[in-house]
Amino acid sequence: MARKRSEGFLPTLFPFLSILTCTAGVLSFIIISISVVSLLAPSIMVTSRDTTTKNPKKPTYVECHPNYLLLTQTQDQIPYVQIDQPRSPFRLFLQQIKQRADSTYIVFAIYPEGERTFRRAYRLISELNKQLALQGAKIDIGYEPFNKTWHLQVGRD
Repeated sequence: MARKRSEGFLPTLFPFLSILTCTAGVLSFIIISISVVSLLAPSIMVTSRDTTTKNPKKPTYVECHPNYLLLTQTQDQIPYVQIDQPRSPFRLFLQQIKQRADSTYIVFAIYPEGERTFRRAYRLISELNKQLALQGAKIDIGYEPFNKTWHLQVGRD
């Protein structure tokens, strides 16, 4: 009498593939949602990162737009052509920063097409830093590219 051969247990992969497909779908949904929310964000809240030292420097923010600089503390708009004029508000602003160079620094928020405005302001700061180098001081700066839909809100301490 012939014996029947046992094929053994052959599991199906259908439940595993279903779970994998659902997981990929959920992750895609999360990525798309985060992307849409970040593109539609109306403002960016900026806080100082320098909290490691005993007396951290405080940031002062300047927005670089295509045709003007905006000093966020006073909301003064300085037209592009007046940035490096002898009595410009930006030069007066830099003189104030120079006196507080050990406790403050400048952060530029560069909006699209605001690079030429940033370069003009940066050139002025570089010239001032060359003069300050003789005294052993300098104005520290930072910069961050901004999306045109973002609005800078500065958190007050």
